[in-house]
Amino acid sequence: MAFYVFLTLTIMWFIFMTYLSHQNGEHTGRTSRKLAEELSEHICFLGADINGLNGKLRRFAHIIVFAVLTVLLGLTLQFGELSMWWLIIVPVWSYVDEATKPLIQGRHFSWFDVGQNLIGTVIGAVVVWIL
Repeated sequence: MAFYVFLTLTIMWFIFMTYLSHQNGEHTGRTSRKLAEELSEHICFLGADINGLNGKLRRFAHIIVFAVLTVLLGLTLQFGELSMWWLIIVPVWSYVDEATKPLIQGRHFSWFDVGQNLIGTVIGAVVVWIL
């Protein structure tokens, strides 16, 4: 049962993160700016620098979404008693996700973002290993 729960969560997370990642440039910028404004308004210790907070959110989003994907996939593989070698899918997607960006209006390929994705993947793999 746990296998199917985590498989469903993994698929849903993958769809969610891919949807966010493949929005056009204007829409993704508007979404992150709105989130920065909301966080700044409700969490006073973050400060009032909306542009700085927006930049940090956009940078850390790569790490967070790929770490979560790696953890979910790792747990799915563990519960399904499948080979952990299937985790190789996540670092491959780290590149493919960015490689498809030039096909979207207002988006571009970034090696820095690939690196951020890979950092998230490594963090997620360490969490899975600890669990």
